[in-house]
Amino acid sequence: MKLRHALLALAGLALFPVPALADSGFFIGASAGGATQDIELSGAPEREEDDTAVKVFGGYKFDMPVVDLSVEVGYVDFGDAEIDTAAGELVFDSTGINLWGVAGFEVGPVDLFAKVGVIAWDIDTTTFAGGVGDDGTDLGLGLGAGFDIGKVQIRGEFEVYDTSDTSVSMLSMLSLGVSYTFD
Repeated sequence: MKLRHALLALAGLALFPVPALADSGFFIGASAGGATQDIELSGAPEREEDDTAVKVFGGYKFDMPVVDLSVEVGYVDFGDAEIDTAAGELVFDSTGINLWGVAGFEVGPVDLFAKVGVIAWDIDTTTFAGGVGDDGTDLGLGLGAGFDIGKVQIRGEFEVYDTSDTSVSMLSMLSLGVSYTFD
């Protein structure tokens, strides 16, 4: 039974034309934009705090005949969310390392893609009394579009992470960036 499945898989791979894989390759990139941190403090309504965010990423793209598949890893800095309280200022400094599976479709020079992955986040909270750190791993989802100019791609994307295990219940980022694909 396993041999039959392996032979069927090999036969299926033989149906994919080799030139379709011509745009496969390693890529690197960077993006900047705005991040929102949804903050839940006990006894207070939820607040959304915005700041500038940046990320760097890299991965490998498998250019398939119908759907492009990629694996992407990155580092993201969501900036600082600052809240003034009667007891003093609270600062939430959120960063993370993410791992994505990306599926996309090429429509001429435009790529439309969706992402699903995980983020290992770290949130350092500074209060008038000192600092507290929290970390965890949670689900991430994203959507985006890219415009190809040779090996360079200009891309815009929206990513959201559910971090409900902490006082920052959700992290999101809207960004514009550039990536470069190597041969």
